[in-house]
Amino acid sequence: MAIEENDFAKNEANKKKLIEFMKQNNIAYSEIECCVCDRFCINFGDEENACRKCCCNSGIVVQKSDKDICRIYPNDILYITIEDRKSVLYLTDGKIETNYRLDFWKDVLGLEAFAQPHHSFIVNLNYVDEVTKEWVRVRYGDQEYRVYTSMRKIASFKKALLAFNKK
Repeated sequence: MAIEENDFAKNEANKKKLIEFMKQNNIAYSEIECCVCDRFCINFGDEENACRKCCCNSGIVVQKSDKDICRIYPNDILYITIEDRKSVLYLTDGKIETNYRLDFWKDVLGLEAFAQPHHSFIVNLNYVDEVTKEWVRVRYGDQEYRVYTSMRKIASFKKALLAFNKK
């Protein structure tokens, strides 16, 4: 997806706020230009391995259901669901349909920051706002989604969320 000029200005403003916050709180960091894309990376230590921790190295190249190819970043995924026999990725900036199965996403993403509250959903734990026995609220900015839960999976989902928040 192309970044519009308005989005670019918003990203630059967020970058400045983050750097200002780190300076005010005496957090050691270095700013690294990505060697592949136009994103910036902030490194909190290990200069030698900084390039391997780059945003593009964590990106996943996928084929959308319309046969176009794109790169997605796990941190941009809010949740993944199955709709009309396609996996649909709800992202921070839209959604993408793919022909991959949920098992593919579980293998590729790993379940460190992702968990399943239902057999048809994988949720990014970074964006979980509230959990009830019927649904999980996923929120990013002004976007809000409710993802169903199942009785069989909710206990393990809550356990994963609590373990994730302790890190």
